[in-house]
Amino acid sequence: MTSVLFVTVGVLFHALTIVGSTNMRAKLNPFRKHFNPPDLLIVSSPQMKKVSFTQLRDFKSIGGTVLPILDAGLPAPYGITWDAPRSALYVCDGILRKIFRAKLKAVECVGSDCKGIPYKLSLDGDLVVVVEDTLSQWATVDESGNLYFSDQDSSAIKKVNVENINLIVDGILSPKDLKKTTEPEVAGEEAAKEAKEESPGDEKASITTLTTPAPTIMTLYEKGASPHVGTPSGVCASGPQLFWANQVGGFGAGSVSYGKTNPRVKVTAEGDDKPTFPSAKMVNNTASAYGIALTSSKIIYSDTSHYIWAASRGTGEAVALTKEMLKPRGIVFDGDNTVYVADQEANLVGSIPVGLLRAGAPVTHALDIHAPFGLALVGKLDPVWDSLRAKYGDSGANRLASLGAFVTLVVALALTLQ
Repeated sequence: MTSVLFVTVGVLFHALTIVGSTNMRAKLNPFRKHFNPPDLLIVSSPQMKKVSFTQLRDFKSIGGTVLPILDAGLPAPYGITWDAPRSALYVCDGILRKIFRAKLKAVECVGSDCKGIPYKLSLDGDLVVVVEDTLSQWATVDESGNLYFSDQDSSAIKKVNVENINLIVDGILSPKDLKKTTEPEVAGEEAAKEAKEESPGDEKASITTLTTPAPTIMTLYEKGASPHVGTPSGVCASGPQLFWANQVGGFGAGSVSYGKTNPRVKVTAEGDDKPTFPSAKMVNNTASAYGIALTSSKIIYSDTSHYIWAASRGTGEAVALTKEMLKPRGIVFDGDNTVYVADQEANLVGSIPVGLLRAGAPVTHALDIHAPFGLALVGKLDPVWDSLRAKYGDSGANRLASLGAFVTLVVALALTLQ
């Protein structure tokens, strides 16, 4: 026991020596840089033909400084969405009728153009078209990187699998190669596949199951086939669920409705109508809804004018968080307690606390920017910062936290050996 205690004290002494030497090095070299990544808000403006970003602190832009990410080649960038695991930004261009994918990297910003911002987002490679000939202003991705978007021409919610996106990015596949399907066609194929999979003795079933499907833009939910699609707008994926807003037909189809990201349906009986994917209405308190964001317990969505609504994901109860917006559009959730909302007519982005389902939430003026529409948020822990983390290492606070965990482990081991 004495020897174990002696070893433990020795480890603690060594740990304190490390802390002391770390502090001493910091004193001897006060200019040594510690990397502490910020939160960045990405904003699209179709009128300015730009996608830009600003650095946030305390739910506001630092100094109102806005730097461009994409400022050429996009005549009308509307909805945007951030695929954090793959450091990719998707941009819907309403004039070109295309959805672009931009791989981004975080780099140090030097020079007068940085306006005091230490880091910036830059294009990492070429801007790639992943969907074309589609009038879309809204898109989202799920955790796997599958892309979902609303198509105003066909009044439908559509999906492109991440495998096909990767093939397009690698130049193996062209967006023109993606076959477009209707909801009844996709649902019918899935239903037939399920029916055959339930017959393990059927030789044809096993062949069908192993067949690789052609590259496809899948229509998951479509007006006419689904009763919960009017003219869809904002979309948002959360685990296996897919939510969308309807900018037309909200009272009937649902201001916000939902289905599955990978819906399945079975053929019920011969002679029935073609199968469609099941969906449901979450809330129908307004005729028009546009931007949409999800928290763990709520759905936040914007109205045609003035209102930002919040609805409980459990009960569907809806309240007006604010009536102060002029023309609210894109919404993004920070993962904690706040949403940012683009007010296209007021030329600003506001932040709103959403922890409570309560009317009259305060709106903080976060950023002045001309005619914002789409929003996305790059967080402190996103992989886009990994190269800078590798360059500068952890901050002093992170090192101390790791050291504390190590010391705790050693002490616990000593107590166990007693």
